[in-house]
Order: sequence, then C-alpha cells, then structure tokens
Amino acid sequence: MTFAVWIENRTPFAAATHVQLNADGQEVLVVMFSASFDALDGAPELRVSEDQMPVALRDIPFGDPANSSNRYEADIAPVKPGAEFLMNGTAYAQKGRPVAEMQVGVRVGSLQKVLNVVGDRIYDAGSYSAPQPFLTMPVVYERAYGGTQPDGRLDQRNPVGIGYHHARSADPCVRTQAPNIAYPDEPYLRPSDRPKPAGFGPLGRGWLPRLPLAGTYDQAWIDTQWPLPPKDFDPRYNLSAPADQHLQQIEGGEPVTVIGMTPTGRWDFRLPRVVAPIQLIYDDRVEQQRFKADTVIIEPDLWRVTLKARLALVTRRGTPQLRQIAFGHVTSGFLLAARKRKAYIDPRGTGGVVDRPVWQP
Repeated sequence: MTFAVWIENRTPFAAATHVQLNADGQEVLVVMFSASFDALDGAPELRVSEDQMPVALRDIPFGDPANSSNRYEADIAPVKPGAEFLMNGTAYAQKGRPVAEMQVGVRVGSLQKVLNVVGDRIYDAGSYSAPQPFLTMPVVYERAYGGTQPDGRLDQRNPVGIGYHHARSADPCVRTQAPNIAYPDEPYLRPSDRPKPAGFGPLGRGWLPRLPLAGTYDQAWIDTQWPLPPKDFDPRYNLSAPADQHLQQIEGGEPVTVIGMTPTGRWDFRLPRVVAPIQLIYDDRVEQQRFKADTVIIEPDLWRVTLKARLALVTRRGTPQLRQIAFGHVTSGFLLAARKRKAYIDPRGTGGVVDRPVWQP
C-alpha cells in the first residue's frame, strides 16, 4: 500500500488525508471528512453550507496559541472511541434587554447540558460585586474558572481561565475578576471556591482530565519508543469535548435544541445524515465505507452545524495497493477505470457522477 492516495471528491463537502505513525511504527493513513450545513436565520431546515468548514490539520485557537483556548481541534486523530458534540457561541440576553445572569443550554438527542452565565464582577473588601448587566457574553474557557499565576502556578483543568488564587484571564480583553461561565450547581461566590471549569468547547490537549490519557512520556519512552506514540496512549484522549458532551454514536436525525445562544433565543433542528459513499479503490477490489460522523460542531452565531468523520488505514506490506478514494456517488465505470489506472471515458459527460442525494435531512 502507498499513501500517495488521491481523493476524488464528488461532493460539496471537504476531505483530506494525513499520514502518521502508530505506536508500532506502522504508517497510518487518516482520511478526514467535514460536512457543514446551515440554516437561514435560524429556520429548522438545514441546507448544505456554501462556506464549508475545511478539514483542520492543526488546532485553531481563539487567539494567541500559547495563551488561548481552541476554537477547533485538528481533525487528524485516527480514531475516536465514541462520539461527541462541541459548541462555539455567545450568550444573548433576550429582547435586547441587558441581564445580570442567565442560563444557556443545548440538547443533542437525549443528552442535555446547561451553563450559567453571569455578568462581570470585581473583587473588593473581601467579596465580589454584584454582576454587571450584559447583552452578549462569549462562552469560552477564558471566562470560566481556572487561570495561571505570574509565578507559574496554574489550574491544570483550565490554565486560561479566571479566579484561581485571583488569577486574571489569559485574554487581556476580559475585565471581570470572577468567572462569567459556570455550572448552575457550582457558582463562584468567594475566592476559596474551586468549581469545575465550564464550557462547551474543546479542552486543551495539556489540560486535565485529558492529559493523563495521552500516555507516559518518560525516560523509558525516550530510550525505547521515541519518536513514536507511547504504548499506553489511550484513544479516549482524542475526545476533546468535556465528558458531559460525549455521545455513544451519531446516526443523523437526532433532534437538537440550542437555548440562549442566538438572538432569537432558541434554535431547533435535526442533525443531517451524510449518505455519500466512501469508496476505497484497491488494485484488486473496491471497498465501500460510509460516512460515520463522530463529531458535531454547533456554531449558533453562524447558524451552522458541521459533521466530522474519519477512516484510519494501516500499511500492510505485500497486499494490494490502495490507488484512490472516491467520495460521492460515481459510476461503476469510473471505479473500474480508477482501479485499472486507466483514463475514464465519459460518454455522458457527467464526469462519472451519479445524480443521487449526498445527504438527508
């Protein structure tokens, strides 16, 4: 098998490949797919987005990579042992009336999560002030409990947050001295409180509780395994969402409700289902795979939802070679020509594309 593999993408979605080594030193081809849909002004009906979220080959932070939470995590994980949803967005006070406190939430299928959003507070004379009213509030970890002290002490659960021994947010634009984002049952009322950092976005790769799942990087690893991943790497590390956003699976059709994260107050829709086939074209055969979403990214500010999926293919010496990957409905003639490494003769002028839906609402 060779990994100079071309993806023939006959869909409106995005696709890319990445080659990496596993803990046994074998090359792994990771094939990544990204399918974005949006709604017109928050309507429940989705459509294929004209602005497709590309496959991310690196983490994409909100700001300075060294002092910022991630907006998107790279898609290069070869496998996710389960599914998850993430949400990037803003809390909106309703009807244009400032509020000092409100709740926001999301339900995906049967899984529900609610967070409390509080206005800016300052610390004075041993206590925090009343929260200042706000119209909008970014729901990011820079506004959740955590932080890093000037001497390097930090809350490993969220080094970019606020309140850890009076730590200021890593975002210099954040003026509050107490967290804005919290779980409803863990309010931050005094400096001695140690609530769980709250958010909907991806946890940092070096944060707790994620970091221990990455495996052991010690002298023994340097002596016997470097530069390969450690043998005790746990694939659960590849799930970047908080544990209360993990799903058993994503089938498509699950109802989604977002509350308090849009100007209209509520957004209801159903997860779409990508039905475009993924066809692995080998020297001697064609294998059919399906788009099995393992990640949902909800972006209410954009009225956009994106499904992510992946395949991981390991090198096997002496086996028939993978020639090409076709994403979408194509003719049997196109597949045969690709397998035989011959030019495709296109008598109908369709480019070998079969006119079938690539997704279902």
